[in-house]
Amino acid sequence: MPAWGRSQIKCLMPPSKPRHVTTSTQWADSAGLLTPSQLPLHHTNPPQAPSQFLGRAPLDLPTVRVGFVTPAIGYGLFAARDLAKDEFIFHEAPLMTARFNEVFAADKALMQSQVAAYRAALTSHHDVTAVAFPILAARFGVPPVSYASAAATLSSPAAMGQNLVPARSQQLAASTVTPEQYAAYTGALQPAPNTSSPEARAACLDFFKHYAFQLPPSVAGTTAAASTPTTNTSTNTTTSSTATTREACIYLLASLINHCCTPTNPTPTSTNSTNTNNALNVHGPNCTWRIGPSGLAHFVRPRHICVQARRAIRAGEQLTWDYGKREKGFACECEVCREGGLLGHLGGLGSSCGVL
Repeated sequence: MPAWGRSQIKCLMPPSKPRHVTTSTQWADSAGLLTPSQLPLHHTNPPQAPSQFLGRAPLDLPTVRVGFVTPAIGYGLFAARDLAKDEFIFHEAPLMTARFNEVFAADKALMQSQVAAYRAALTSHHDVTAVAFPILAARFGVPPVSYASAAATLSSPAAMGQNLVPARSQQLAASTVTPEQYAAYTGALQPAPNTSSPEARAACLDFFKHYAFQLPPSVAGTTAAASTPTTNTSTNTTTSSTATTREACIYLLASLINHCCTPTNPTPTSTNSTNTNNALNVHGPNCTWRIGPSGLAHFVRPRHICVQARRAIRAGEQLTWDYGKREKGFACECEVCREGGLLGHLGGLGSSCGVL
């Protein structure tokens, strides 16, 4: 997505942050990628907490749907029903995996691995890959499909929901994207007549910056170079090394969740009179995520992402999280920044908070 929604690399790592049934895609060994058979399906010794503290896996009920935000942002993910605070919303396997280094993002070998991963996904899952990410598809010469085809794909558990866990899950509800909204998002896209290797690498680099989640080192099966960052004491600067090169994943649904800044002075939280766990603060991000198993989410598989409600979320509300980075001068279009000027008590960061 251009401009706003995807301008920030979700491939942020959890506070070391940023962002299957695995696809049948075969990734090129020469690109340093893994085949699905090499992706571990379970954690051999998942961390355990006392059973009364373990979170329940997402219910097999409609929880999310794809909707439209703005022509600049494009798609977003919305709650299909009321979600309780701390509820695990969905658990999803990646569509594609490639190597990424946030500091040395333009490394040619890394970009080639991203191109290989995207081409493989486009070959194995052409329709859903092109519909979910139409801007990148156009840069690879794939024109937008008709609205009828797009609407069917965006609403299909077998298409957009194909990587949800459990398999063939019914957690995806019908899309609310209208013909007018689809035209506003894709109508101006012109498929590239030819895509050179440099253009393909640049397109995929931009795509991974905006949509990918870089795996934390703790996720089973990930690797990193042995070198570490070094500090120049004379200049007090840090030089990053290849230790920051890790696998980064693109997800069909999780990668569509947009950013929302965390208010610096959030409004007081109102509470549900019958359940204080459903506390509702309507401003700021409403979701969190984790990749791989943890003590409270032992059911999450390596490289899979689990999305959790950080507060009560009402049906129809857009799912958001804080990407956690800033870039000077970038015009943020999130709700907190848009309303900050009107609702000063929110602690809005202003129209140039510059989330990255």
